[in-house]
Amino acid sequence: MDGGRGLTGGDDMRPSESAELLRNLFPFFIEVDEQGRIDLVGTRWSAVAPEVAVGAQFFDAIVVERPTGIRAVADLGSRVNDVFLVSLRARSEFKLRGQFVTHRGPDGVSRALFIGGPWITRIDDLARFGLTLSDFPPHDSRGDFLILLQSRESTLADMQLLARRLRSTADALESRNHDMAHEMELRTQLETQLRQSQKMEAVGRLAGGIAHDFNNILMAMQGYAGLALSRLGANDPVRGWVEEIRKASDRAASLTRQLLAFSRQQVMRPAALDLMKEVREVEALLRPLIGERITLSVVSQGEVGRVWADASAIHQIVMNLAINARDAMPTGGVLEISLGPSCLPDGTIEPGFASISVRDTGIGMDTLTKARIFEPFFTTKEVGKGSGLGLATVYGLVEQCHGSVAVESELGRGSTFRVRLPLAGESQAAVVESPRTDAAGGRGERVLLVEDEPLVRRLLEQLLSRAGYQVVASSEASEALARIDRERPFDLLVTDVMMARMTGPELAAEIESRRGAIPTIFMSGHTELDLIRAGKLAPHQRFMPKPFAPAELLVLVRELIESSRGSN
Repeated sequence: MDGGRGLTGGDDMRPSESAELLRNLFPFFIEVDEQGRIDLVGTRWSAVAPEVAVGAQFFDAIVVERPTGIRAVADLGSRVNDVFLVSLRARSEFKLRGQFVTHRGPDGVSRALFIGGPWITRIDDLARFGLTLSDFPPHDSRGDFLILLQSRESTLADMQLLARRLRSTADALESRNHDMAHEMELRTQLETQLRQSQKMEAVGRLAGGIAHDFNNILMAMQGYAGLALSRLGANDPVRGWVEEIRKASDRAASLTRQLLAFSRQQVMRPAALDLMKEVREVEALLRPLIGERITLSVVSQGEVGRVWADASAIHQIVMNLAINARDAMPTGGVLEISLGPSCLPDGTIEPGFASISVRDTGIGMDTLTKARIFEPFFTTKEVGKGSGLGLATVYGLVEQCHGSVAVESELGRGSTFRVRLPLAGESQAAVVESPRTDAAGGRGERVLLVEDEPLVRRLLEQLLSRAGYQVVASSEASEALARIDRERPFDLLVTDVMMARMTGPELAAEIESRRGAIPTIFMSGHTELDLIRAGKLAPHQRFMPKPFAPAELLVLVRELIESSRGSN
């Protein structure tokens, strides 16, 4: 192994080819120049010991344990027939065995080259240091013999250690097997929950990404359709076409709301709700939908109290579960919606929660189907007869209401869905949802409209102006702030939530820092701001999810302006 020319490729190889050959054969090689600086290193150093790198001083990173007395680079080159044992200065337990050879590079400078590989005494050290068999150099027969000898010694030590471990664990094996079975069952449940959560998050991100732009488009379609209908006579032949446009946009808006619901991005308006009253409202809508062959009953299983939830969410949950039950009973059956306190597995009442159970006598589900029913876009229905969003929507809405949903089902024996919802606390009981009054026109009040989508901005500007308000429209927050500074005060701010340089809540805060509190309506087709989604708005602020009917906006505008005047 003297001379080093054979190792580096010979005179007929370029330096780059020599270095590449070294990297392939000796992942832990090191080349050191006359000043002790490292010039080249093998490919594995960066992962095992990053301090052994080009430019570093060899003796700062490496300790030569054998032969003794090595202090300088010249000593390395003078011991070409010795077998070296070296270790890392920062990790002394990691050792390498090999030889140093000298060679002269293209620049005429003499260099010492360490050719070797890891030196291990236990097979466990392979995993300990993250090594594989490819890290050991395919050099002369002495090295191969040493590796085999190490393996033999390591195997003997490992067998002795294994015997001791087996003797110490034999008595506890049966109980451990029981624990492992329990852990595997728990792990399976957690993995199922994780997969469901990941799917919901992935589709939720997709829904959130498209919802804002899509709802802006729907907002314009619905709004302009409404304005057109207000100008068309009852017998106008164009009226029917415009009605169909509005219906189509309504269906598209419903689909978007479902996307946001099951991805848990729908904005909640929680209130203390009478659960029986809310379910009775849905019952009136359900009876014509489920058909005459299905017997529908709504029963009470005891005093419930008020739940803390969003009314529209409750309606969607019950509606989707009931329609799912209807589809499971194509030849008819019984659909029962029961309300009562939430019960624990042992039958005792769970404090602080109410329950809605939806039971059907339909075809039921097998285990595989039951495991996937809450996945978005999963459906067992024929193509064109189901979107796979119904139960996914239920799952997302229940989660947003801080509740839970479970299902019991067997093939041929029907299904029961149990929705668990939190009861309203004492401080929440006074927050009862109240219906809004009819819209009233404006009386010349000044409204600052900030909306970066031109279609929606022009629509709302026309809508508010026709209703009797003085509208100043801006396409971005900076323009709106400039108007605030130079114009007389505004009576109301209507702003989009998600804008390019400043969000709606940030704009409102900046305006209030300059001019004081101003009644504000935030609008968005989708928002991830906790302030909006958690319902933590100031008393003079409201949120409207896009798309919304023009009348809804006019009602809220009038309501905020009047309440602001009453508080002054």
